[in-house]
Amino acid sequence: MAEKLIHLTNNLVLSDTGHIGDFNKTIQHVLAGIGTQYSCASVAIGRGDKVLLKFCAGNRQDYSGEIFQNPDPKPVDPDTLYDMASVSKMMSTTMVALRMLEDGRFSPYDSLWRYFDDCGNFRNVEIRHLMTHTSGISPHLPLYSMGITPDDSVRAIFDSKPVCGIGEGVNYSCMGYIILQTILEKIAGRPLDELADELVFRPLGMETACYCPKSGNVAATEYSPHNHYYISGHVHDENAHFRGGVSGNAGVFASLDDCIRFGAMLSGRGTSAGNIYLGRHTFDLATTNFTKHLGESRGLGFAIHGGELSASGELMSPDSYGHNGYTGTSIYVDGRTGTYIILLTNSVHYGRDNRAPFFRARRIFHNIALADADRVL
Repeated sequence: MAEKLIHLTNNLVLSDTGHIGDFNKTIQHVLAGIGTQYSCASVAIGRGDKVLLKFCAGNRQDYSGEIFQNPDPKPVDPDTLYDMASVSKMMSTTMVALRMLEDGRFSPYDSLWRYFDDCGNFRNVEIRHLMTHTSGISPHLPLYSMGITPDDSVRAIFDSKPVCGIGEGVNYSCMGYIILQTILEKIAGRPLDELADELVFRPLGMETACYCPKSGNVAATEYSPHNHYYISGHVHDENAHFRGGVSGNAGVFASLDDCIRFGAMLSGRGTSAGNIYLGRHTFDLATTNFTKHLGESRGLGFAIHGGELSASGELMSPDSYGHNGYTGTSIYVDGRTGTYIILLTNSVHYGRDNRAPFFRARRIFHNIALADADRVL
């Protein structure tokens, strides 16, 4: 069936995939969060190369309030770019690493001393520890406020104190992914944004995915009281912004259509539209749960479903995989059925302290969406 867009109102666009009525609960649940949890949302559900549901709702920015004298609401559409936040780790840095792994450019067991002259307390950390967040490197350092230059980021991370021994605990670390970015760039001799474009975005047909977008069709993230504007067009993460917008931990902007192409590949376990993007052995290794003995489930760059209060909800099978981002974005795939679920929002739009209701709503969304998909397929 050829896709057509149905404009139900000024700010609700549905893609007619033949199953819209079967996803009424999913749609209504997402719509209920508009204006309180986020100003806009874009959603897709599919399996393999088949898209079951695709819709967008809301405005790229909320213009209600006294600070706006000339409101000009702009509805989202399938081409609207979202700040993917930490989904960037999976969508860019991890994929670049896995492609380079297949080319024999490094081993996951390579220690940091192979790539850096002085690694401080992290000499024996291996690449696999960075990708499973078991390196002991601090989860977060405010690089942007430490009085250093962006080029000093790696040195500042290596000068920090470990939060635990290597391999002794899962401590989700954006800093570890900045180190991983640096390793990949050293090996390839090129910056991460170029590697992502060559090895991820173009091969998968992700036509608008990028770092540092030039498009004006971007969902605004958080209001900046110091600058008196909503952040739109540059990355929300302070460290990634400090590092020029291209960082191993964050920085990718992508549209719903970009995410659908990426989700289809994840659903096919490395294969999309009959083309092998990642070999099955590579994909199986990346989505293996390496940390179930540590109380949290992590693969090589993937969050694996497991434990309580998973962002992917309670109905996904234990071997499900994906990632979510601080700004309100997520892509998850049910490991048993291959159903992918994409939720793109700007949940920081009403402030970081307002995100708690979103966390619960996101888990419930995944439950509803997966149940709806099971009834269709």
